[in-house]
Amino acid sequence: MGMLVLLFTGLLLSRALVSFASVLMVVPFLFHYRQVRVDEKKLLAIFLLLLPVVLSVSWSDNKQLWWNSVSVKLPLVTMLLGISAVSLSVKQWTQLVWLYCIAVVAGCGWSMLQYASETTAINAAYLKAKTLPTPTDNDHIRFSWMVVVAIVFGWQSMLREKKTGLKILLMALLSFLVIYLHILAAKTGLVCFYTGCLVYLLHVMLIQKKWKTGVGLLVVAVTIGFTCYQTIPTLRNRMQYVIYDFSNYSQGNLLPGYTDASRVLSIKAGYAITKENSLYGVGFGDMLGKVNQWHQANHPGSLAYERFLPANEWLVYGTGSGLPGLLCFTAGFCLLLYSTTSKNALSIALTVLSVIPFLIDDTLEGQYGVVLLAFIAFFGQQKLTGTPA
Repeated sequence: MGMLVLLFTGLLLSRALVSFASVLMVVPFLFHYRQVRVDEKKLLAIFLLLLPVVLSVSWSDNKQLWWNSVSVKLPLVTMLLGISAVSLSVKQWTQLVWLYCIAVVAGCGWSMLQYASETTAINAAYLKAKTLPTPTDNDHIRFSWMVVVAIVFGWQSMLREKKTGLKILLMALLSFLVIYLHILAAKTGLVCFYTGCLVYLLHVMLIQKKWKTGVGLLVVAVTIGFTCYQTIPTLRNRMQYVIYDFSNYSQGNLLPGYTDASRVLSIKAGYAITKENSLYGVGFGDMLGKVNQWHQANHPGSLAYERFLPANEWLVYGTGSGLPGLLCFTAGFCLLLYSTTSKNALSIALTVLSVIPFLIDDTLEGQYGVVLLAFIAFFGQQKLTGTPA
């Protein structure tokens, strides 16, 4: 529990603390490994996720970048083993959820203070693809994902909570997080939030047959979206920028300096490299070099910071390890989601919103993405069983 608390803190403040907590989380397993029964499906899933990366050492010239790709994924192993070695009660799980939500709220509060101090400048910056300063090393994509996860956990805790005062407090915290998510206006966070809402509502209406509850929540969600768009300048400016960017790259005008256009270029590069090296890929150590070569040959005008790994984890594995590695990743990822998801509506929603960052980013190639996936799968999903009261 102490390592999980340190992990929450590290996600907001320090990569070093994240590394420390995620690795040392394995200690309970080392002391009790003979008594611990690790879920074989989860273990196989992690093995399949790591296998293409590890094997690609044979054809990766840049061993340092290869090792970086391997080492950043090790928390998937340590957090699985460590959390498997302890048995958290519902009460302990709920206490940790409270701490996580409070930590995220504190991070959002700090971000809002930055917004309050430079409101006009930040509003204008949203027309140029800039965003609010955020914790997690200003990684607004991962932080917005953290906020959505906190909303899911908070909602589950509110459904279980019996004390009226705590229910009201949780509702206030959730309202703040939802509003902040729209002020931040990170596309990943908003897509995750509304997709999660849709999955949850469909489950409530079609599976639980609670039509009135579902329709009521749908009205609330639509009202929130409409009201936020009408009243929050950063959200409107972000939408204008996204529409303008789309109007260009959808017609083949991939202008330098535009974020979505850069993502499209990265996907084109990943697809082309995967197609040319479909059997083995280029090796996880040499992906950046090959991406740069592709840009030099096809889009020499692209800026240096736009030459990054494919903004899709499937194409990352295809680029690094070819079609066999891509299939291995797909099998491992699907098995991980299957083995950790329950029939609970929020569990299903949490799984779906966990997939989205993999579709639009190289999630497993960065520390925060790996740790968040492990945290959601091995801790977050742990007590999302049955139907919330």
